Amino acid sequence: MRNRSLTLSLLGLSFPLLSVPLLSGCGGSSGDSEPPRGRYDIDYSKLRWDDPALEPLTNEHQPEEVVAYLRNGLRLSLGQAGWSVDHPVAEESADNSRSPTPEVTGDDSGSSYSQTNIHVEGVDEADRLKYDGRHLFVAESPRYSPQTFSEDSDGGMEDSVPEPPMTQSLSIYRTQPQEASAQPLAQYDFVRDQDSPLVLSQLYLERDEEGAAESVLALSDSRMSYGGWGWASMPEIALYQGRTRVEWVNVTSPANPTLTGAVDIQGTLLNSRKVGDVLYLVSRTRPAIDGMTRYPNDDEAQAQNERLIQGASLESLLPRYQVDGAERRPLVTEGECYLPQALEPDEGYADIVTVSAFDTQTRERLGAVCVNARLAGVYMSLENVYLAAEGGHWDERKTAVHKFAANDGAIEYRGTGLVPGGLGRTDPAFRMDEQEGFLRMVTSGRDESGDLVHSLHILHENDQAERELAVVARLPNDTHTARIGKPGEDIYAVRFLRDRAYIVTFRQVDPLYVIDVGDPLAPKVLGELEIPGVSDYLHPIDGNYLVSIGRSASEDTGRFTGVKVELFDVRDDQNPRSVATLETGGRSEALSDLQAFNFIRANDDELRFTIPVSRYEQQWEWQDSGLHLFSVTGLSAEQAELNEAGALITESADQTGADYPRASGNGRSRLHGDAVYYLHGNEIWARFWGDAQSPNGPFLF
Repeated sequence: MRNRSLTLSLLGLSFPLLSVPLLSGCGGSSGDSEPPRGRYDIDYSKLRWDDPALEPLTNEHQPEEVVAYLRNGLRLSLGQAGWSVDHPVAEESADNSRSPTPEVTGDDSGSSYSQTNIHVEGVDEADRLKYDGRHLFVAESPRYSPQTFSEDSDGGMEDSVPEPPMTQSLSIYRTQPQEASAQPLAQYDFVRDQDSPLVLSQLYLERDEEGAAESVLALSDSRMSYGGWGWASMPEIALYQGRTRVEWVNVTSPANPTLTGAVDIQGTLLNSRKVGDVLYLVSRTRPAIDGMTRYPNDDEAQAQNERLIQGASLESLLPRYQVDGAERRPLVTEGECYLPQALEPDEGYADIVTVSAFDTQTRERLGAVCVNARLAGVYMSLENVYLAAEGGHWDERKTAVHKFAANDGAIEYRGTGLVPGGLGRTDPAFRMDEQEGFLRMVTSGRDESGDLVHSLHILHENDQAERELAVVARLPNDTHTARIGKPGEDIYAVRFLRDRAYIVTFRQVDPLYVIDVGDPLAPKVLGELEIPGVSDYLHPIDGNYLVSIGRSASEDTGRFTGVKVELFDVRDDQNPRSVATLETGGRSEALSDLQAFNFIRANDDELRFTIPVSRYEQQWEWQDSGLHLFSVTGLSAEQAELNEAGALITESADQTGADYPRASGNGRSRLHGDAVYYLHGNEIWARFWGDAQSPNGPFLF
């Protein structure tokens, strides 16, 4: 019998573990094989959603407590559709969109070609374009445009959202960088099930000792369109159970790719990471029971749902997985699920977020944990996974961050910390960073007047309290009282780099703050710079400079007017300054999808980088779309310089006569020596760096 008297102190609060009886009339246990006899007229209006975002976790509940909690969550998910049940949906502003925005911690000075822009060195991230220096691997996924929709559509939802194609492809190109060209080599077609559509979205590579690709790990899930998972687009409560598949394609003979295996899991893919030979998947699911009516509209339908819910075992409510089409097995077990320590009999929650680890060589499940939470973000270092969950009303928003050690696929809960504020408009991966066991985290909240308040928190495992992440320092604090950001300014970019943190806020001008986090117990603001416009991404160079990808803005109104590339000199922490600014106009996916930013260290003196841009006249009339090239030179000189290096334009209004680009929003590029490769839609184009002539391509099968 487990000890039921355990308590956890979290920031001075004590949360006792309670013994939770099953909801009256539910009957049965986790192992029931047939629906129990009992009451089926449960009053769903008496149930309430738990707010697990703000509570510490434990896996020491009895199985009957876990199944009762999940059953209540399932009841509430049905009640939301047609019965009077309140659900604490987070309140977001209309422009509070967040997208996965990985960043880079180093450079490619040791390689002649560029790779995927990643967040943490050694922690690989999936992308729709992968390159091993010999072959380009492309996930060709459906991209919908106005031409996709039926001409005779009456505008209804069913007519306006096309189904994914039954066949999706992994395309392989052999590169010839000395000629700035590529040869279409092979396509592997993934045939999909019409009844459970999957969309191919992203790839990983398994390489041999020389760096050549041996296998491609192709990730697909049940979203209706590709584009990378956007944080704000994740519903608070999943509308369907979802499905994710990872397929292994052997490419040791790139001209003859072959499928060697697959892992299917229940749940919608939220994020993934790969460390060595371990693939980590973050997925979300909701329990589903065959025969249950999702939108019950009478007492008989509700009673039938209740019979099915009461008869559901714990194992049937948790997500499952299968390897190579074999028998389905539990993805997580009851002992691997972490729920709030205090469970009340009238509470429930049914969104299950699972972190699972698989061996990329054997496809063996190495470990998994699940939490019930309204997930707000994921950050992963080489050793730990952090799951952030937000809760509370907009004026008292709080964020709980759950730390899990990840050691070769073994996942262990280490503790929970609670901080005021939420993770705001930027991707949470930017707002969290780990160094030497300390988690640095930036949140945004509102004061009593409704004004934005931004804070830096530093957390560490508490040696005096088990499973607690204690806040050891904050900024502002009693010693350093100056606020981060001026009244009304929101945070647009955060970048941690070892002992420094760079934060960009914006309302009508762009303040860049330089913060010293070298002493985790005493952070302080070192310097500040104000310029027009805003920076959405900060890319460090040698710790001396920052490249900014952002937006120019009117100094009078703050209205954004186009894409802005800027170089900051941060060698003097107390006096950061802008070296140069280049404006292209238009829009770029690199503002919100940092895998659209690609770079290579050409030599000690030069960094080259590229971003896709669609240019518009007066911000309304489309002009052209393509890949824009830039460089920072003079890195070994007294002062570096920012330069334009031309553009690889792949389509324009003059050429096509169209009013919009036929492919935009998912551009990718790779640099190999002086060759530039650009993935525009599902087409590969190329050109030489510094050559302003017409591009080569597209290279077609």
